[in-house]
Amino acid sequence: MRNSNDFSLWQRPYLQILSEEQQQRVYHAALEILERMGGEFFDDESVDLLESAGAHVQNKRRVRIPSYLVQTALQSAPKRVVLCDRDGHRKMFLEGRNVYFGNGSDTVFTQDIYSGARRLAVKQDVVRAARVVDFLSEMDFCMSFGIASDVNQMTSDCHHFEAMVKNTVKPLIITSWNLEGLKMIYDMMVAVKGTERDLEQQPFLIVFLMAISPMTFPKESLQKLLFCAEKRIPVIWTGGCPTMGATAPIFPAGSLAMGVAEFLSGLVLTQLKQKGCPVIAGGSFGNLDMRTSLRPYNSPEADFGHICIGEMARFFQLPSWGVGGTSDSKVLDEQAAAEAHQKLFLSAIAGSNLIHDVGYIDNGMTSSFELLVMCNDFASRVRRFLRGFRVSEETLALDVIEEIGPGKDYLTHPTTLAKFKEESWMPELIDRQNYQSWEQSGKRTMKQVANEKARWIVEHHRSEPLPAQIEHQLTEIVEAHDRGSSRRTSS
Repeated sequence: MRNSNDFSLWQRPYLQILSEEQQQRVYHAALEILERMGGEFFDDESVDLLESAGAHVQNKRRVRIPSYLVQTALQSAPKRVVLCDRDGHRKMFLEGRNVYFGNGSDTVFTQDIYSGARRLAVKQDVVRAARVVDFLSEMDFCMSFGIASDVNQMTSDCHHFEAMVKNTVKPLIITSWNLEGLKMIYDMMVAVKGTERDLEQQPFLIVFLMAISPMTFPKESLQKLLFCAEKRIPVIWTGGCPTMGATAPIFPAGSLAMGVAEFLSGLVLTQLKQKGCPVIAGGSFGNLDMRTSLRPYNSPEADFGHICIGEMARFFQLPSWGVGGTSDSKVLDEQAAAEAHQKLFLSAIAGSNLIHDVGYIDNGMTSSFELLVMCNDFASRVRRFLRGFRVSEETLALDVIEEIGPGKDYLTHPTTLAKFKEESWMPELIDRQNYQSWEQSGKRTMKQVANEKARWIVEHHRSEPLPAQIEHQLTEIVEAHDRGSSRRTSS
């Protein structure tokens, strides 16, 4: 029988930058941007949807969106999004402060795990990335980790999907170059699940889409957004990731308000096209390094941008898209490890739901398998920190303390043996040996250990394969898309 004086308290650590009042002011500023300035929409169907709903259209492209359309969209958008794995098991619950980690997509280069050279990414790198993500315990979803340079560039998005879905069972997040490519990927998604209804009931993929700051909405992005809404495909819609002093005001608050306005524009469109379409709030603002003309991933301003967009998503009660495990360093070095860990920790403690780009270096231009493997340890450590610790009669252990008494040890006590694995985090890569043991075991650095592990995964790990007939069907769809693209290009 439970003791009436028993208690249990558990507090998850969290970080918050904006107060509720500040969030409210940012939201109202975003509404003002939508009503006073509006945006340029380069898709006729999108303009027609907005105009029919009551938006004000000027010169067939400039659209000002009244606040009541935003409020209606916020009411109809799902407050939680659940992602399944390829086999239909419900794996990611995008709600509240739940945190999930995954790699990134669309890097031009990769750092070869065998030669160490920085080279153009190829399709086999996408295959390798899927296998590594599938193996790593703390990676929850998979992205392409490169743009395959050795296939038709007009259809490489379909090649990326094929490579990923054949080599991991984990949920996928994809990019697509145009509506035609997205439709081909949708056909492959249906082939994997069997029917459109099965796919809708067991979604295993999210499409990533974005605007362009300031307040510009390209035709291709809008077409893909409306297609996702029509098919109820979960979509990450981001603002144009405003850059302070370049594509947005120099002030963080103004840049945040613009990014929120860009997100809300897409949210309104999805709900006008299909009420209840699942949307994840993405985007961020950041600074322009005036010395290099580059926008760093890892600056205090970029941290503000990623975290505050997540806070605004929670203000809207919508799932959020975050960033972590990245570095602006050109190689895997001390800077890379420091920046990657800090970014993971900040995004996780802030409660971003989907933390992507794990394993990026070189301002997001290069993928690093070694950093991805290292970040698996970092993510495990962060999750242990987020778990905090329980305060209860059992964990205060007053009876044990009395039993042991002064001056004795707890090493042989039954509670130590029973609970040490639960209460103490044990890393896989991070070395805790003494110097002599480390020296005797080969004096390997963490980078060397990560490289060895990445190679082992690539060479030995294989996910559960798709049925042979489905794999063949996916290959046929990609090859047909390649042939059609070649004919269109030659004509």
